[in-house]
Amino acid sequence: MKKLLSVIITALVTMTLAAQTERQLNEVTVVASRTTNNAEGYTTSLRGTNIAKGKPTTDVLGFLPNISRENGNFKINGLAVSEIYVDGVKLSDISELNNIPGEMIDKVQVKYLAGSDQNAALSGGTIMITLRRPPEGGYYGNVTLNADWYRSCGFGNEGVSGLFNYRYKNLSIYDNLYIGADKLEENSEQWLIGPDLNTVIEETSKSHGFNLRNRLSLTQQFKSGAQLGGSYLIATTRPRPTSSSIVNETLSSFDKRSNMLAQEGTIKFSLPLNNRGASMELTADYYNRQSDDNADYLIDNELIGSQADESNLNLWKVKADFLYPRSRKLAWKFGASAQWITSEFTPSAVVESNRFELSDIPTKTTGFTPIVYAAEQGMVWKLRYSAGLNWQLNRIGYTDREQHVTNHNTQWSINPTVQVMMPFGARMNHAVMLNYKRTLSDIPYTAISSVINWADAYNYSVGNPNLKAQSADMVMAGLSLFRNKLNFTALYAHSHNRIYWQTFQDASNADVFYTKPVNISGQGVWGIGAEWVEAPVKWWRFKLSGRVEITPENTTIDGVLYNKTRFKEYFYFNNNFTFSNGWGGMLNANFEPTFRTLDRTYHAVYNVSGQIYKTFLGDNLQVALDFTAVGNRRKLDRQVGANKVSYKYTTPVQYIGISVAWNFSGGKKVNVDVVDGIQEYRETKDNR
Repeated sequence: MKKLLSVIITALVTMTLAAQTERQLNEVTVVASRTTNNAEGYTTSLRGTNIAKGKPTTDVLGFLPNISRENGNFKINGLAVSEIYVDGVKLSDISELNNIPGEMIDKVQVKYLAGSDQNAALSGGTIMITLRRPPEGGYYGNVTLNADWYRSCGFGNEGVSGLFNYRYKNLSIYDNLYIGADKLEENSEQWLIGPDLNTVIEETSKSHGFNLRNRLSLTQQFKSGAQLGGSYLIATTRPRPTSSSIVNETLSSFDKRSNMLAQEGTIKFSLPLNNRGASMELTADYYNRQSDDNADYLIDNELIGSQADESNLNLWKVKADFLYPRSRKLAWKFGASAQWITSEFTPSAVVESNRFELSDIPTKTTGFTPIVYAAEQGMVWKLRYSAGLNWQLNRIGYTDREQHVTNHNTQWSINPTVQVMMPFGARMNHAVMLNYKRTLSDIPYTAISSVINWADAYNYSVGNPNLKAQSADMVMAGLSLFRNKLNFTALYAHSHNRIYWQTFQDASNADVFYTKPVNISGQGVWGIGAEWVEAPVKWWRFKLSGRVEITPENTTIDGVLYNKTRFKEYFYFNNNFTFSNGWGGMLNANFEPTFRTLDRTYHAVYNVSGQIYKTFLGDNLQVALDFTAVGNRRKLDRQVGANKVSYKYTTPVQYIGISVAWNFSGGKKVNVDVVDGIQEYRETKDNR
């Protein structure tokens, strides 16, 4: 019966497209399940699903198998996601996903590990989102108005966003726009306890500013099958953060003003080489971020220090990929890429301060990363596999432009990646996987720069130009049952030259502390995770998941030996509800018990948040209410020699967000292809 249905559907689609001379159908696949597994991960269709209704893409992803969102970042099987794409264009800021309604998603492809064609610094997998293809001569999109109310500071984060996707013949146009004003207030307490310290600090941090972000993408399809696409993003923000700390009636504070501009550009050309699927892809990327900053540092409202500076970062990357299908069960892929980074920091006016350490040295950082790779994907019996190897060189330069002294750090590595997947069961509803990958991290300029960044009046961070790149070997195993309804994963990773942000006491001010990245001895970590995805009734779907990381420590830092086994646990319970008459919502809870890592203790946190929405006028108009009902903020303890530094967020978590969205669409139903792009830019920061 299924074969007969497939033949009938194929015939109907073929006859329909024959009448539409402007488009030809190359392939039709009829799939019995929304989710299909392969050696690298899985692909799932979200068209018409309940989890895609009423919420932005950011929330939709949290309901997919093996994906979690922790502290605003996405993870796959416990590893931080390396790259997220929308219609082939890489996002450097995941806030773009907030502009994309879940109903506009066609499918999501999830890769558990970064491939051999990617930078060896990337370990976590990739999320590739494909939007519904606009009709020829037609369009779809939405306009959203939003405003948030916080218990701590009232209304903030008002904005308007819009998404537009249009196709004219073989030209596709995509635009994603956001304009808004941000407002934030955080209250906290710090305790400094030691032989000569017994200090309690009350701190208030505030920030307000203006944001504008717009991405425009164009894709042209040619009759030969070649494709030329481009994407351009411009984003500007003007934050004004302030921080005030009170100790024994003494007020220490700083007031900053920043103008930031970011630009991204991607051009990609793809060309089919034969009728068997061989192809070539050429990609060129550019990324620029520049900022002008001014900061005043005060004691009891008296100016004691100030600084004005400029920062400018440029990234260029070129990449060539070739795909050659040897047979229906075997394909080869190979290629090369080269990436250049330059970053300059220029202080223009510095008033020295004995209380606040400031950056007065002009610096320049450069990085050059060439990669050559080859990979093979195939199938032997029921076993699907993907294996690849890349050679990568990291050459980093750090220049003190005042002393005209340059230090270089060069490392190279050969990095294999192997992934296998075996489906089993009468209906092939289950699968087992085994993956291995070696990584070589590059050192972002933020980790080696001497620029000083003050988090508050008593804590700052600074880079370390003598860092070595971190490498790691990882093995991941997984078991999926009943088409990803039950998932079990196990992970082991061993790192070398691990980068750790160590805390130090300032030499000039005993009550001031700073963090600096250092290389420490490698260590292994074990991870075990399980999740249950189920829809007990038509209107309710949930995902219950938990994960534990086990770290046997054997490291000496500042003369202290850390040799205990640490446990880090995560628990999540996500619920999606879809009722009749346009009502729906979600209710999510997470809990992280207290855990320790070396000289730090992260105390338990929990959070319960959700959403209620109602649609009108044939689902074109939607009113939504987002909220956080209860929660416990993070408390962090750091041991610095004989001193203990504790930091606790005391701002209430409760907030309410209101949004009104209008969805629109129109046109004929003819498919369009999309362009692929990539930008590579990462920062290494202290996790506070």
